Amino acid sequence: MWIDRQVVEEDGRTVVLPVLIALVRVAGDSGVEMPETPAPAEAVARRVGGLVSAKADAEPCLLVTRAPLEAALATTRRPDMTITDAAGTRHDLLRVNDYAQHVELQGLVKNAEGRLASGREPWEAARQFSVSPAAAKLPGAKYKLCAIADERTTARAHASPDVPAGILGFSFEDPVY
Repeated sequence: MWIDRQVVEEDGRTVVLPVLIALVRVAGDSGVEMPETPAPAEAVARRVGGLVSAKADAEPCLLVTRAPLEAALATTRRPDMTITDAAGTRHDLLRVNDYAQHVELQGLVKNAEGRLASGREPWEAARQFSVSPAAAKLPGAKYKLCAIADERTTARAHASPDVPAGILGFSFEDPVY
């Protein structure tokens, strides 16, 4: 788990959007509300092929949840890593090392309602990959890397967190990583 504290300049003010980056179960009924528009089958198949050959899935989707994450993600720790994406958003990344905090965050999001805000194609590919024969020997294949944001924070900030491909160093979209 990581905390991605996103710092955005919006209408002349600084907005901080705390986001949890974690694995979310995709197998079976995950309880995640899907957008109405389905992902194109050809694009999903291409992504599944990439997952099969890479044996890993490191491109996050964005979930917006009703879990009260804002207070749980608040910290005064210095970031382990800071990057600024092409859109100018600063990402202060903090690894969740404390076991108690890890358990608390997992408990908050485990059964909370959520909706997929972006990344339908990677989510569907992860679901298909999770039941493929190639995934049988991979314990992480039943999970999808997701950025999870508290819907109250995003509504109050009038902003949506950004989840750039390759934020954790890998992207199928840009194989340079």
